[in-house]
Amino acid sequence: MITAGRLVIGVSYTVAALQDSPKARADKTQMSSAAQELINLRYSWQKCEVLLAANFTGKDLFVTLTYDEANLPPTRAAAVERIKKFIAKLRSARKLRGEPTKYIYVTEQLSSEGGRLHHHMVLNGTRDDYDTIRSLWEWGEVEIKPLEVGGNDDGYEVVAKYLTKEPRECGKADVGARTWTPSLGLTRPKPEVSNMADNETITAPPGAYILCAPAPSRNEFGEFVYIKYLLPLIKEEQSLRRPQRRKKKKRVQP
Repeated sequence: MITAGRLVIGVSYTVAALQDSPKARADKTQMSSAAQELINLRYSWQKCEVLLAANFTGKDLFVTLTYDEANLPPTRAAAVERIKKFIAKLRSARKLRGEPTKYIYVTEQLSSEGGRLHHHMVLNGTRDDYDTIRSLWEWGEVEIKPLEVGGNDDGYEVVAKYLTKEPRECGKADVGARTWTPSLGLTRPKPEVSNMADNETITAPPGAYILCAPAPSRNEFGEFVYIKYLLPLIKEEQSLRRPQRRKKKKRVQP
């Protein structure tokens, strides 16, 4: 089972035993191999998804940094140096306020977007982000949006696939290769393994939001169960998702 923030991905499967017949052992091994394949995070976007879920919430930001004509970098390497410089200045500004800087960013040059170099970044939110970020990015435009992963949906998967879309569209990276740059110190999800009784199975806790739970796969001697879900929102995140009501002004009688 992998737990990454609210995101949980789990499998359970029948394990072969020493006393099993050759056929039973083969069938159970087939089940366990299929189950492990589902949780191996083979693709780049899957690795990105769990890292996002372990470190970012709806309180954080999705930032796009673009270049104007006068400052368009000549190469991808030059663009990477620019965003590194920007991050260094942002980290220094936040450090003065005692605030951390956590991020995952990518540099893209998609032909579908005119072939212009630009950056997408998931960034932890703090109190003065909008003005600070815009003041520090000196080479073009800045678009800042709330990170849309605070509800009961597959937001982490959507964002992860968006951040890793260039290799899939352009065929530039091997399957599973990391195509993004994370900040140091991010929480790294780790798989947890435990033994279960034969009559037990994995289920989501009350209030969890099921993202994927296909029917169990079975053969004569074994089965495996796969589930992917979001743990219930904590109160702080629920308040972030709730529309703010405007206070009514009292009418003063003349």
